[in-house]
Amino acid sequence: MAKGQSRGWKMAISIGGAFLIPIRLDGIAREAKSNLHEYHKDDMGAGGRKVYCKSCNKELTKDDIVKGLEVSKGQVVTFTKEELDSLPLATTKNIEVDRFVQASEINSLSYETTYFLAPDEVGVQAFNLFAEGLKKLKKVAIGKVAVRQRESLCVIRPNNGGLVMSTLYWANEMKDAPQVPKSEVTSTQLDLITQVIGKFSKPFNHGDYSDKYLDALNQMAQDKLAGKTVSVASTQIQPQQNLEDALKALVEK
Repeated sequence: MAKGQSRGWKMAISIGGAFLIPIRLDGIAREAKSNLHEYHKDDMGAGGRKVYCKSCNKELTKDDIVKGLEVSKGQVVTFTKEELDSLPLATTKNIEVDRFVQASEINSLSYETTYFLAPDEVGVQAFNLFAEGLKKLKKVAIGKVAVRQRESLCVIRPNNGGLVMSTLYWANEMKDAPQVPKSEVTSTQLDLITQVIGKFSKPFNHGDYSDKYLDALNQMAQDKLAGKTVSVASTQIQPQQNLEDALKALVEK
C-alpha cells in the first residue's frame, strides 16, 4: 500500500467486490503546537532513543533493523518492505465492506483510530452516492482494512457531508469491564444528583474546549524566561466532604 506525501493512503471502498469507490485515507488529528521534549541537562542537546540488540547488546542503526515474525521458539522469518506491501490480502488495497448496521449496535468503547475519507477524482460520484445512502438509511458500514501493517475491523460513517472511517479493536483485544462495588443510593441523593446534572446540562460545542495543559506549560516557560519564580502548587486530593452537602452546594451555587 503506497502512501502519498500529503494525500494519505490510496485505496478503495469495496462493497461485495463489485462496487468500488476510489478514496484517500488521512488521519483526522493535527500535531500539537507545543510538546515537551527531552534534553541533556548539561548542554541542552536534544535527547534521543537508542536501539540495542537484546542478544549482543550492540547499538543498532536503521539499516540494521528488519521486520520479522517469530513462528516458533527462536525461529524468526524476516520480511522486506516490498514483501509486506505485496501480501495477498484484499484489505491492503481495499476497505472490504461486509455489512451495514445501526451505529448503536457498535460498542463505543471499541473505537480506536479515526481517519477522514476523501474521494479520488474518478470516484466523486460514487463517494457522494454512498454517503447519501448511509445518511438516508441511518446506517454505517462494517468492514476490514489493513493499515500500518495490521488488519483491523472498521466502521465507515457519514460526517458533515463526507465520510470518516474508524478502526475498531477486535473482540478478543478488549478487556472485561471492572467490577464496580455496589452501594445504596437514597432517593434524596438521587434527586440531588439529577438536579446537578440538569444544572450543568447544555449543548456540546467542541470549540469551547482547549488544551489548558499546553497553555499553562507555555505560560510557565515564559515566566521562567522572564526570571519569575515558579510556584509549585499542591496536588494533594482533599477527602470527600459529606456527599449530600457537596451536592446541595452545587445546586445552590
